Amino acid sequence: MKKIISISIIVVGVLFSWQCIDPPAEPIPPTWDTDISLPLANRVYLLEELVEKNPDLLGVDEYGVLVYSFSDTVDNTPFGDLIRLSPERADFSFDVGSYTLRPDDVEFEVSVADYLEVEHPYEGPSPGVAPVYLTGDIPEVESIKYMIIESGEARLTMRNETGMPVEIEDGLRIRNSDDGSEVAHFHYEGIIEPEETVTSAVDLEDIRVYRDMEYSFEFSSPSSDYVEIPDDPVLSFTLGFDDLEVSEAEARIPGQELAGSFNGEIVIDDSTFITEAWFSQGILNFTIENSIDLDIPFTISIPDLRSRDNPSQTYSISRTVPRGSEDAFSISLQEWMIQTSTVTNSLSYTVRLGTIEETGDFRTFNAADQLNGTINQNESSGDELIVEQIEGIIAPTEYAVFERVNLNIGEAADYFEGDITFSDVRLNLDLFFDGGYDALADIYIIGENKDGVRDSLMIPDDQRLIVAQDPSTIILDESNSTIAEFLSTFTPNLPDELIITGNLLVNPLYEPGYIDVTNKLQTSIHFDVPFDIGIRDGIVSDTLAIGEADDDIDRDIFDYINHGRMYFETDNGIPAGMDLRIQLLNGEGAVLRAFPLEGKPAIAIKSAPVNSVGFVNGTSGKDVRTLELTRDDIQMLRQADKSELLLGINTNNERETVKFTSQDSIRIKIYATFNVRADFN
Repeated sequence: MKKIISISIIVVGVLFSWQCIDPPAEPIPPTWDTDISLPLANRVYLLEELVEKNPDLLGVDEYGVLVYSFSDTVDNTPFGDLIRLSPERADFSFDVGSYTLRPDDVEFEVSVADYLEVEHPYEGPSPGVAPVYLTGDIPEVESIKYMIIESGEARLTMRNETGMPVEIEDGLRIRNSDDGSEVAHFHYEGIIEPEETVTSAVDLEDIRVYRDMEYSFEFSSPSSDYVEIPDDPVLSFTLGFDDLEVSEAEARIPGQELAGSFNGEIVIDDSTFITEAWFSQGILNFTIENSIDLDIPFTISIPDLRSRDNPSQTYSISRTVPRGSEDAFSISLQEWMIQTSTVTNSLSYTVRLGTIEETGDFRTFNAADQLNGTINQNESSGDELIVEQIEGIIAPTEYAVFERVNLNIGEAADYFEGDITFSDVRLNLDLFFDGGYDALADIYIIGENKDGVRDSLMIPDDQRLIVAQDPSTIILDESNSTIAEFLSTFTPNLPDELIITGNLLVNPLYEPGYIDVTNKLQTSIHFDVPFDIGIRDGIVSDTLAIGEADDDIDRDIFDYINHGRMYFETDNGIPAGMDLRIQLLNGEGAVLRAFPLEGKPAIAIKSAPVNSVGFVNGTSGKDVRTLELTRDDIQMLRQADKSELLLGINTNNERETVKFTSQDSIRIKIYATFNVRADFN
């Protein structure tokens, strides 16, 4: 144990007289009394020392008032994948449309030999041929079994190889053999001279044609001065079809480009409108159903879906779905982005049919045959479209805020007990949201100390709006909050940490902007607590070494102490009254004794005078108080190594708060004096 009790001994010398005195019968050792002084405490407490010891926390304002000042900046967790879109199922169904058929021309001959009145071959005058009705079968159209012609042309070319003039007054009719329905009626005006070729064409519309057909016409020949009738007089015919658009058929289909197409939209979200969006997750599934008797090629194009690696490349895929089957495929949106020229909540897409190949066998088709398809996301909720970044209009979205701010106040309870009334506390909360949307702060501030005391503050309603890309300063002071009362709740053990928690409602006004998963809220907090305070029943403690650091004392000298006094000398320049006690501590810090004794009044120290605005105006003046010490008290001093000052503090009851400045101070001097009986025995 370090012995730090310093003794100042004043010796009163004994002068021996040269007078003649009879010596006593035996020697008597001399005795005399001596006073000694024991310093217990000698301190000037200047508040400026607090500022010097805590420059990061304490400062002074323009009036010299002490101010606890704290600043810090913290980042909230990133916005993350809060925007999740659920595309609506898109169904499409459209007619394939008409087909083009190109049947080969059919050639046939009609002999008129049986209707001539002259032998043939023959040369000479002709008596002519009276009208005769001719019918017969046309060779099969081999590439069809039947067809319904939506539009097109039937063409019948006739060559007169009879050697005589021919007249077909009512034209030639072609009918289907099965039901006798008329296919076409061809007309040839006037006389058709020998070896002359004539053609008649008929527009066809909604005409059913079978592969087996027959003809009928009325044939005649006027008399003539000279004819050359061959051995086999015939009329030669060629039947053909041009520019056929067929709505239904059972036929061999030539290769051709189909005209069918469909324009549709995929609604990405009912409340999110996009000009650009990137996704970290998401799949679009496509299913194409083909009930047609043909392999159908198709192309799906989504012009506003662009490659992330090459934005000039838009999404397009060409596939063929076999007849009577289904084709399914998917798009992983991690590789694509949406980029549109206008704000929209949907993706336009086009399905176009491609070029079919020629079929070698007969196929049945109808223009009303449909290609059906579905576009949707996976049914599992885990397969939502998760937005990585988006520009456009998003629905108001809650973004959770949870930030811890360490106040670095320290263990105030180790040095102070009691209640404090704060006058002018101010907290500035700078909120900066680096996303491109305004946000509405539904945030409150929680404080909790180690004793479990908990309280909270709400942000004022008129300061809740955070403008995008613009630091918003929220000010909490006595004009709009209970912040002083909030802080007083925690005394003496102020919270080491503030928790800023709640939600930001991002895009509360449903306006255009942008955001991505890395955007976050940054909070800068600035906390000012001027020492314009009121203290009730406060206790401040300070432990001091007794005496001078380098002085030791022979503890046995306390055996010769007769009596003693303890002196309390104070001069207070702090705007608070105090009750002073001193405790003696042993080396382990245990309390040996308190002065004044428990149950006795403490040493009262007057407050320094305070002016009308709360500043110290002078000091209380030097004051000295004395306590008599018993022998038992003195023995406690013998064992003491340290002293602990206990100052009960109360500010002026006439004012709720007073101002503590850096120049305020109090001087406390405590010492004990003893009378020692010296005995040379």
